[in-house]
Amino acid sequence: MSTPTLPKAQKAIIFNTKTNILSLKLDHCLPLINPTSHLIRVHSTAITNGELTWAPFTDWPVEHVPCYDVSGTIIIPAANSKFKEGERVYGRIYAQREGAAAEYASLLDSETARVPGGLTMEEAASVPMSGLTAWQALFEPARGNLSYPNEPPYVNNAGELLNPNVAAGKKILILGAADAVGAFAVQLAKLAGAYVVGTASGRNESFLRGVGIDEVIDYTKTSIQEYIVGQEDRKFDFVFDCVGGKSMLDGWHAVKSHGAYVSIVPGFEEEPKKVVRPENVRSGFFVMDSRGEELEQIGRFIEKGLVKTGVDSVWKIEKYREAFERTGTGHARGKVVFRVAWEE
Repeated sequence: MSTPTLPKAQKAIIFNTKTNILSLKLDHCLPLINPTSHLIRVHSTAITNGELTWAPFTDWPVEHVPCYDVSGTIIIPAANSKFKEGERVYGRIYAQREGAAAEYASLLDSETARVPGGLTMEEAASVPMSGLTAWQALFEPARGNLSYPNEPPYVNNAGELLNPNVAAGKKILILGAADAVGAFAVQLAKLAGAYVVGTASGRNESFLRGVGIDEVIDYTKTSIQEYIVGQEDRKFDFVFDCVGGKSMLDGWHAVKSHGAYVSIVPGFEEEPKKVVRPENVRSGFFVMDSRGEELEQIGRFIEKGLVKTGVDSVWKIEKYREAFERTGTGHARGKVVFRVAWEE
């Protein structure tokens, strides 16, 4: 197979880690690849809320390309990979590496999955971080472990849904249920048969009902403590925090003894010191791992119509300021996506 002709430079959004300023660069270098990674032509990429605050905790260079959820077409495949040139793929780039807000990106073979049938490339770019975070929070043994002692729900090669309702009888609370991660968590928990309650503003209740939630606590009217007070049976086997702040603290009042409480918000490990914790609660902060095999399984749920994706809005990369501002409002319902390849 002949090596494709590549441009010498590419268009990319650049985040300057010294000045914290975003800009659009027209002559950025192409990403480096190695035998374990694919070079992909980026179609779409999604913003993760708060990602520009990660610089102090990374080894980013002064000029860094942001955005790590990506969909695109393989131009040069990794060595000995099941994925081939020309395939439509998606995945989550580990955030220590250069992101995908550019015309080309490098995606590890282990991070890669095929784009599910029936999904647009913009929708595909909205899935990886949110879907993988929700999946790992709910089902990994060190986290929610909702399916224990069974395997989580999955779709086999014949397209059959196996292990549904493995969490029947369990109750979970999702703090921030209407955001991108929370909405995935609602749907995956319902696949497992759990009873799902989420916090959100009243304006998001109809959206959450549409993805299967059982109850919505409108945090503008009712606090978690008010929901729980005097009713021990309302406490939860698992609390999943997607928002932090006061809700993170209130979540401790809602988790049962011997339950689990997991957060994706930094600072979680310090917050329990401010409240009286129930006994024997398995708890912790975590950052998702990018695993193509798990993403492939999430894609099968999507193909069968069991899980819906969430795109808030789609932007050209020239509108990078407006897109990041939209994400920063905290009111985006779903992911804010850049479509890079408008000509396709």
